[in-house]
Amino acid sequence: MTANSPLFYTEDTVYTDNTNNIGIVEKTWHDTVRDYTNDKYDEEALEGPPEISDHYFKWGLPPRGWTIVAETLGRRVIPDSALRLVDRSFSVGDVCKRSSQDAQSGTVIDVSMTVSLQHTLTNKVIHGVPGDEIQLYLFPEQGQFVSDSPYRVGEIVATSYKAAVRLRNGGMVWVDDALELNVVVPETASRVAPAGGIAPALIAETTEVVFPHQTVSTDRENIRRGQWIYGAFDFHIPPIGTVLRSEVQGISVRWLPEGTEDYFESEDEDFANLKAFSDKMDGANWTVGDRVVFKDRPGAYGKYDMTRLGRERYGGFDVNALIVTATHTKLTVLWQDLTTSIEDAIDLVPYLLVDDHDIWPGEYVGRKDMTKMTADAYDIDLDYTQIGVAQHVNAKERTAKVRWFNDTDKLTADNISDQIEDVSFYELVPHPLISYGIGDFVYLPHTPYFSNDRNSQMAAHEQDSGGIMSSLARAILQQGNHQLTQLARSFLPLRSGHSTPVYAHSGGNSTTASSENLPLTCDWYGQIVSLSLDGSVTVRLGFSESVKEVDLPASLLIGAPEDDDDEGDDDYEYEEDQDLDDSDSSMDDEYDDNDSIVEVDSTQSLRRLMVPDGRMLRRNDDDDDSSWVDEDELEGTEADDETDADQKQDVEESKQKAGEDTGMTNLAETPANVPVPPPIARQESAVSEQTISLDPAQFLILDIDPDGSHHFASRSPSRLNHRRIARERKILSSSLPEGIYVRSYTNRLDLFRALIVGPRGTPYEMAPFMFDIHVTPNFPADPPDCFFHSWNTNGVGRVNPNLYEDGKICLSLLGTWPGEQISEKWNPETSSILQLLVSLQSLVLNNMPYYNEAGYDAVQGTGTAAVNAELYSERTFVLARGFVLFAVQNYIPEFDRVVKYLYFEKRYLKCVVEWAREVIANSEGDTSSPTVDASSGRIVKVTKGAKILLVKNYNILRRILEEETK
Repeated sequence: MTANSPLFYTEDTVYTDNTNNIGIVEKTWHDTVRDYTNDKYDEEALEGPPEISDHYFKWGLPPRGWTIVAETLGRRVIPDSALRLVDRSFSVGDVCKRSSQDAQSGTVIDVSMTVSLQHTLTNKVIHGVPGDEIQLYLFPEQGQFVSDSPYRVGEIVATSYKAAVRLRNGGMVWVDDALELNVVVPETASRVAPAGGIAPALIAETTEVVFPHQTVSTDRENIRRGQWIYGAFDFHIPPIGTVLRSEVQGISVRWLPEGTEDYFESEDEDFANLKAFSDKMDGANWTVGDRVVFKDRPGAYGKYDMTRLGRERYGGFDVNALIVTATHTKLTVLWQDLTTSIEDAIDLVPYLLVDDHDIWPGEYVGRKDMTKMTADAYDIDLDYTQIGVAQHVNAKERTAKVRWFNDTDKLTADNISDQIEDVSFYELVPHPLISYGIGDFVYLPHTPYFSNDRNSQMAAHEQDSGGIMSSLARAILQQGNHQLTQLARSFLPLRSGHSTPVYAHSGGNSTTASSENLPLTCDWYGQIVSLSLDGSVTVRLGFSESVKEVDLPASLLIGAPEDDDDEGDDDYEYEEDQDLDDSDSSMDDEYDDNDSIVEVDSTQSLRRLMVPDGRMLRRNDDDDDSSWVDEDELEGTEADDETDADQKQDVEESKQKAGEDTGMTNLAETPANVPVPPPIARQESAVSEQTISLDPAQFLILDIDPDGSHHFASRSPSRLNHRRIARERKILSSSLPEGIYVRSYTNRLDLFRALIVGPRGTPYEMAPFMFDIHVTPNFPADPPDCFFHSWNTNGVGRVNPNLYEDGKICLSLLGTWPGEQISEKWNPETSSILQLLVSLQSLVLNNMPYYNEAGYDAVQGTGTAAVNAELYSERTFVLARGFVLFAVQNYIPEFDRVVKYLYFEKRYLKCVVEWAREVIANSEGDTSSPTVDASSGRIVKVTKGAKILLVKNYNILRRILEEETK
């Protein structure tokens, strides 16, 4: 690892201050999600240097080199140099690497754990206890999945507790409210920790729920209203005592997928009938501080030679509780190259910043024809040329060996080809309906799959393919939309011999077939434990009487939707307080979990925006709309009939420059003895000097109507502030920087279309990017609507973290991402369409687009994201060639002249083709990593996977160029 690489990750177990004082990492300086819930840590609750704490409260992260650690006595911000790693938390299905700078990653397929335990009263410590020999003291716990019948599965979303306390006079009582008990640390409690253990005084400290041997106090009413076990309430006895027992009093269960809830009291018969799901991680997810008991208490105390306290001294209660003082985790990892290894968890790092194009063995993938013209990738469908299963994956070269299904409508093991093809990552897309991973919970199809015979399980696919309706149902259920659940279920295959779908209704509305056909347990709900290379999966049926595993086609599974309390609008925009002094704007749920969008400061580089000849833009104080205008054009501007005057002036003042040289240096010669595509003959442009016209105006008002390709053309014309629109047009007519072209329409003042050419020194160089803009009736109080045309990406991924394939643009200036500073948001008085376009050109289409991802700025300059940043730039470079291909092959009425001028008269296409040829030549040797020229910022070499797609685009672009130059 480099000096700047992260040393610790969230949920790591660490020793602090070079001592055996143990803690759990809560927040690191390189986390991609910032914590602005400052009420979680107030100034007194977070110990550490004041300037470090202030940094955290301001920015949501500790400064580089510092970590927030939760210890028994509280939370501290501690320098990384004072921490020592003890254990690292992983779950089945997590992705990891041996080093953050490795290209190859692996999937955790099994986790085992041993723990150290300390008796909470005798303080004896034992080591090396297998994690599956213990269970939580308080069971069941929140987050567990349970079932009470063959028809329904739910998640425990809340728990309540009760506690028995022995008072100083010997009276014993179940207090009225266990949460009203306050832990008191006796002065006699030792603060010296036994070897490998925790000091008794620390064990006695405050916990969310009280446990045996803790001293507690409360108010007298809590004692008086309690259920007395022995004795009676005495007002003269202080309400202080020792905890004898704590138990789960009741649980709230939310049933899947409907979302209805039931509450179960622990004393009810229904509570006893609840069966907990046997998770793959059972016995391997312990954390330091967990209160536990042995499953086999008599046997374990004898095995580990521990004294077991009898019940007679404690009112008949078993007070033998243990606390986890240390953990040691071992992982079984399946690597992308199909090798398997057993590793210590501390020798691996979590792969948190997962590359969009990473692929793992057993994953369903579809191939897209990346040379097929698609005007907008937001119209993504399932029309794959091929569907297959990834086999061996070469992460360095960005290629995967894939076995293709013979028929894309029959995705079963008996229909998969034995032929294996080496395919580029950049031509593959994870199948949206069959995108399951190890550890995922799924719904299963009908009964025939529960045969112990694998052939019977797999053959059952023939009678349950489901077709398009079943696929639709799977898609709907994966969204977790409660209102559509019932509709989706009606499309699902029926159980053999049943009159109802696989998913029976919950509660009293349940309708079932005859009882002899019903299973005894919820064998339609399971957890994926392995992926096979023939497209089948192994599913663990954790509710079975004896837990079993079955194999079946992954194409029949339906992902169990994750529970989500927030059923907000799926629209990507967020509601912003119109008060510009309010910086606490909230976002829609879609981006709460770091849907990986960046906030871009659109004004930081624009606060002193200059027009090309050096004049400043200044505010027109006489304009009620507070627009910004060119100060030299302010004089003589008449409000009356201003729009018509501006339109004429815009055309007259359009730049009339002749074609200029591109400014690019000569391309390097092809390396000797390297097989490359044939070079392009260096000849003059097909357009002679006599026929070369003047360069097209950067801003024009067109006397045509926008066609159907304009995203906002179907919207009714907005009622606009014509004065403000005229100001916007005037600014655009004279102030557009090089590489930005804008068109407006005579009959649609509310619509604009912009073409931005990728800036030099970036992966976007010389590639065209088109945006549609709609000025709303509330403009300029509200920002305009903006849409991005993701040409030729075909569903394989975004060309930029801010530019979505469905056209969404994430930018604080547009109100689609909450910026940290007020200056980043749209300001009716200072913001403009020009500012928006310059932000897109300079801040979005930059030379390191990877770090546009939300929170990724925290790891910029470290080894953590260096590999992924290079790979992202490589992918962007290759995809951007597809944007060039689309532009030169398709007629875009607003920019037809611009495209011809740039790519044929100004020879951009020749430069693009020569650049691609040069990169292909440089990539003939070592193709394990891309290379970017430090001085120019240009891609000079790509991986094998990128080269495969680049060659395809190169060949088509080259043919187009040859035809134009003949």
